[in-house]
Amino acid sequence: FFLAHMLARLAGSSRGPAARAVRSLSSALGVPLPVAPAAEVKPGRTAQAFYRNLPVSPKKLRVVANLTPKLYWREAMMQLEFCRKQMAVMVKNAIESAAGNAEAQGLSKERLVVDEVVVNKGKHFKKMDIKARGKTGIRKTYFSHLRVVLREVAEEEVGRTQHFGKWRPGSKLNQLLALPWAERVKHLPRYKPLPGYDPHG
Repeated sequence: FFLAHMLARLAGSSRGPAARAVRSLSSALGVPLPVAPAAEVKPGRTAQAFYRNLPVSPKKLRVVANLTPKLYWREAMMQLEFCRKQMAVMVKNAIESAAGNAEAQGLSKERLVVDEVVVNKGKHFKKMDIKARGKTGIRKTYFSHLRVVLREVAEEEVGRTQHFGKWRPGSKLNQLLALPWAERVKHLPRYKPLPGYDPHG
């Protein structure tokens, strides 16, 4: 019973030398495997973009990065375009880069959803912090790593994402996005972009 249990566990694994040895022994003796080998699950159709050592602390970058998961990728870029924080430009460029990678891999850009945005701690520098009465301390400057993953989903799933309805053909938003950036700002009088900010840069 113990031997049969061990063979079942080894045969259930589709990888590793032990699993290959069990399958070869089973075929040589003509004895069927105790269980069928587990089928390998292929990863989903995804595209990624990595940005390393961004000059911002992970705590500040996560505030902006948490705005985008589970959104249609164009909607995520629009949310970041109107975000007042400077870190939004970094996340927006990463999503745009991931969308370009997805198109290069043959994925449909019309069915891409932001699957996850991961922010990790990068390197940090230490420098002297001069204080009053001859005292000193240590000041740290933090950097961050950013990883954006876009996933290709079915059209029905894209339609269920938040705020996707305004991206339908013929909507006012699509007509507005067809205009150049300089003309688009004229239709948004309440929006004051950051100095020198270009959403397509």
